Amino acid sequence: MTRYLNIFLVIGVLAAAATVYDMKHDAERAAERVANLQQRIDEEREQLKLLRAEWSLLNDPGRLQRLVERYNDHLNLQPLEVEQITRIEDVPIKPMKLEPIGGESALGGYAGTQPVVR
Repeated sequence: MTRYLNIFLVIGVLAAAATVYDMKHDAERAAERVANLQQRIDEEREQLKLLRAEWSLLNDPGRLQRLVERYNDHLNLQPLEVEQITRIEDVPIKPMKLEPIGGESALGGYAGTQPVVR
């Protein structure tokens, strides 16, 4: 009886050791994955910093003015007039084609003026 109990306990200890080893291995893989993700996040943040610096350089008013002066003959840019500024409510709604459910022809109309087809 003692012999069987010892064999059973040895098998139990071996199973527990294998389980602990497997858990340790999984934890190491998870830690490596976290470290890899952290490195990628740091690289992305550095890339964002570089892109923001480049964006601010490209939007420098002095640089833009030089480009306008250089390409003014091609672009034909004009200064903004006060009359060109309006409210969003004054902009007409863009007409759009509405497809009826189960129909062949498109409905003509303005967005928001037609009842909703359900």
